[in-house]
Amino acid sequence: MKKRLMVVGLVAILVAALLVGIVGCGGSGSSNEPAATGTNGQEPAQQKFSLKLGHPYDEKQPLHQGAVLLADLVRERTNGNVDIKIFPNNTLGSSRDLAEGLQLGTIDMALVPTTNMAPFYKPLDIFYFPFIFRDKEHAYAVADGPVGQQLYEGLLKETGIRTLAMFESGFRTITNSKKPIRTPEDMAGLKLRVTDSPINVSTFRALDVQVSPMALSEVFTALQQGTVDGQDNPVGNVYAYRYYEVQKYITLTGHQRAGIMVLINDNLWNRLPAEYQTIIAEAAKEAEAWQRKEINAKESEFLEEMKQAGMEVIELTPEEKAKFQEKMLAVWQEYEDSVGKDIVEAVLNTK
Repeated sequence: MKKRLMVVGLVAILVAALLVGIVGCGGSGSSNEPAATGTNGQEPAQQKFSLKLGHPYDEKQPLHQGAVLLADLVRERTNGNVDIKIFPNNTLGSSRDLAEGLQLGTIDMALVPTTNMAPFYKPLDIFYFPFIFRDKEHAYAVADGPVGQQLYEGLLKETGIRTLAMFESGFRTITNSKKPIRTPEDMAGLKLRVTDSPINVSTFRALDVQVSPMALSEVFTALQQGTVDGQDNPVGNVYAYRYYEVQKYITLTGHQRAGIMVLINDNLWNRLPAEYQTIIAEAAKEAEAWQRKEINAKESEFLEEMKQAGMEVIELTPEEKAKFQEKMLAVWQEYEDSVGKDIVEAVLNTK
């Protein structure tokens, strides 16, 4: 009898110990799911990822070269476990297609102008407010500082698209085949291609221009055939897409700063191991610094080559530029509510 009681007691003790162990393993904040592992049960740092990055730019441009640098840095620092393949020249679609694909998750990564992201998150229109940036240093301080971070967080929350860096194309210019542009009155009646963005359309309508929105891939043919008289783009695009072959005049208005966002789908981002996230984020900022330096160094070279090809370069005096700025007051008033007056003020006050 005593032996039987001892056996029963031992069994009870073992069962109790087992229950305590189970409860301890399944306590508050724990999960019954296995820890994350890579392909074939590998640790996260050994997982392999193949990502596609699309953009609309030519391979000669620092924008493409900056994307290649980003991919090279990531490949090297992950020992080839993260392979970012670059698809230039609208291979994966236009800027609008890329933006939509990023939101849907059908595009992994992309370079997309802020003006093409603004339809998905209106405050991004601030980057295309005409003449809001005093110079490139002001634009960098906004993009890299508290205002930029606020905008990137808003975009992420609204769309599920994460911003890794801000490349650039430089200040926008106006080219045309008809006459030198020095005053707002010179613009009246010209038919210009503009980016398919409400704020860009409003900017040029304020100058009495006949606007013709179209994709970047269609511009050269439209200029060549005379469908439009001119277009607006940064110097790098004018050079890369050979617009100088079919345009006589380029005016360095500097009316908008073309920021190009380096973006990734956030669901994909969250599937990456933390180690890879850190590597990609750091590589994106290194590529950003290189790309900005390169585009600014190349701009004078591009202008000189276009001059040699017969293009006339018109530089505005401060007084001439001020007349264009006066015309933009109505555009600011039209968009300051959708962007946010607080954001407009914050940009103006950024040093």
